[in-house]
Amino acid sequence: MGTLWLHAVALDEVRGMIGATDAEATRLRAIAAEQFGRHTRSSTGLLGKLGPMMRRPVDAPVLRPDTPTADDRDRLLAGQHLPPQRLAASWRLLQAWIEATAWGTHHSALDRSTLNTLDFDLARAGVAARYGVSALVEHPLEIGVLPAPGLVVGYRSGAYVRQAAEAWRGALPELEPPTHAWVAEVADWLGRFDEWTMSAATADRPAPDLVAVLSA
Repeated sequence: MGTLWLHAVALDEVRGMIGATDAEATRLRAIAAEQFGRHTRSSTGLLGKLGPMMRRPVDAPVLRPDTPTADDRDRLLAGQHLPPQRLAASWRLLQAWIEATAWGTHHSALDRSTLNTLDFDLARAGVAARYGVSALVEHPLEIGVLPAPGLVVGYRSGAYVRQAAEAWRGALPELEPPTHAWVAEVADWLGRFDEWTMSAATADRPAPDLVAVLSA
């Protein structure tokens, strides 16, 4: 079973995480340390200094391939090339940064078969294809970082989100369970974009877009 993550965050703020300014890098380093602990803290002790001389530092833990490290963090913050084998870990870190920055995040279990069913049911209820669920990830998130294997990543503007939410709410009377429940829940979440846009203006931050991440 896959997962669909929806984040209410400005595309410019996500782009600013890659090759970040000093102030932004400080904020993102703190998030990385909080979320992933020692794996994203730079080694400054004697053992850390000896590490590069050894095949593997003596105090290095055994990490899963998708566990972000300080090297992954630093490559993202510097806007450097990411080795293909580190994409999964780097995206796990990047999503943690996005979620910590977003005004709101919604996630739900969603596999390809269910996605196709949702699109079909919405179309049968009169919703245009441009507002289908799969359309949420239709526009690539061009931030200079390739999606990790198994991920589809896209974004939509706040204006699009409002139109999609209205179209989905209008279709609810024609939808049957379980599509009705899924669409109603996500439409309610999308309907909060006006609230988040006002909050962003008050905080002197850019209005949120929708950043969507779908895992296969």
